[in-house]
Amino acid sequence: MTTVQNWHSGIAQIKESKIIGLYLGWVVPEDGQWQPLMRLAKSDRGYEASHTRAYQRLAHKYRGMAEMVSLPTVDGQEIAYTIPDIFSVRMPRLRPDTERRCKFLGLDYPNIDRLAFIAITGGNINGDSYDICPIMEPNSYSQYQFYCVLQEVNSDIKSNLAAYSKLQYDIASNGRVVVKVASDELGLLPPYFSLLGNDITEIEIINVSDDPYLGNKILVAVISKVDLYANQCFELATGKVIV
Repeated sequence: MTTVQNWHSGIAQIKESKIIGLYLGWVVPEDGQWQPLMRLAKSDRGYEASHTRAYQRLAHKYRGMAEMVSLPTVDGQEIAYTIPDIFSVRMPRLRPDTERRCKFLGLDYPNIDRLAFIAITGGNINGDSYDICPIMEPNSYSQYQFYCVLQEVNSDIKSNLAAYSKLQYDIASNGRVVVKVASDELGLLPPYFSLLGNDITEIEIINVSDDPYLGNKILVAVISKVDLYANQCFELATGKVIV
């Protein structure tokens, strides 16, 4: 549980966040569990993309995944040192709605940190069911500080938020983390937080949108002392992925 501070004064905190890469993930229909499929990380050659072992397993089972979550190829050979299409389509474009979103997120515009943008927004696009989990470095307190936009926000609760409100959370039966104000559900954390479960230390509101063009948007900071990426599901595939 954490006390909500004045969110308009907290937005500069995002610049302290150390995002070094991204995982593309998917909620498996059978069990509702979120699984990472591909990692995109900064490297000395720009970026490097790699599939996970979870992708190897799931791409055999679900038709179409191999085509969607694929690495670029040249003459039939996979090229890892570039940004795959499945990530690039989620990158921000220079247009008025993006500028509004950057202002809400506390990100520079037009010099947008593309990784930070899709990490915080979740990288959701129309037409597919994949989403983004950021790769964070721990801060000086050995904590992992995530920034994200709440999903399925309750507009009635949002309109009554105040500086003295307190946040808490519950774990739903499907593993999703439900953020609450008192006993009222405010919204959901992105699906990858189901891997942390009760290991979330603190949730704090950073910004609440009053822009009608953005809709019901609430930006939060989520802190955990647990290394999310130690979970076995993040293991990378070795060698060429054949599906």
